[in-house]
Amino acid sequence: MQVNINDLANYFSKVNFTVIDVIKWMVPPGKKHFGAFTPPCSGLIFPLRGRARMFFDDIPYEMEPGKIFYAGPNLPLDKEVLGETEWELMIIHYEVYNNDKGFPGGLPHYQLDAVCSPRLTDLLYRLFCVSAKRDSLSVRQAKSLFLAIWDEIVTCAVNRRNEKGQDLMGQAVKYINCHYMEPLSVPKMANQYGLNSKQFAYLFKKFIGKGPNEYVIECRVRRARELLCTTDCSVADISLCVGYSDPYYFSKLFKKHTGVCPIQCRAFREREDRII
Repeated sequence: MQVNINDLANYFSKVNFTVIDVIKWMVPPGKKHFGAFTPPCSGLIFPLRGRARMFFDDIPYEMEPGKIFYAGPNLPLDKEVLGETEWELMIIHYEVYNNDKGFPGGLPHYQLDAVCSPRLTDLLYRLFCVSAKRDSLSVRQAKSLFLAIWDEIVTCAVNRRNEKGQDLMGQAVKYINCHYMEPLSVPKMANQYGLNSKQFAYLFKKFIGKGPNEYVIECRVRRARELLCTTDCSVADISLCVGYSDPYYFSKLFKKHTGVCPIQCRAFREREDRII
């Protein structure tokens, strides 16, 4: 199961909770433990090194750095360490009081994909040290560090989405540059990158600075101008070559984006040739 990180961070900012303890484990390679149960409290699991597989209620999760896991209280638990490396992890046990916010009470377990962040690791170790003390100041510090951990998780998630979005839109630009002459639509391109039309248009505008339809038109007009200035092809042929079956529509579009119609563009080129 996966949930929205922003919703989780917002949830913890509103509820009353206490950090019960923070456990740091080093588990040797090949170690297995079946038929156990999670403690009678909620827990967040942060793999730090190595790999393992955990089953919460028979649902498997691949435990490795860069991922975060939630396990509810009293769940059937099986686990095994994978590979030849020790599995290192931290677990934050906490309790939420008067949980009337409705989230994540209905989820027995879930997974979050974050990124490996030095600041996140530092916050975890600071929380680990603070939680060992039980005075009132340490309790408040633990709560503050717990919320800081969620802030860092959200920041990492946003950065990861930005990197992924920028990479996808870079691929989309390359695709358009190579296929501008083909029938292109936002839904078709969005589907190609696993997005809906709204998401694709938003990301394209965010990272490229203009909408996808506008970029396609600019590519076609730019190529049409090159052909008008370097070939003797008819306007109708050039229109087809850049993806428009209707020469009249193409001419209107060309004039709108360049200020001159295709015939005038070619006339300017011929005039310059005579001068030269």
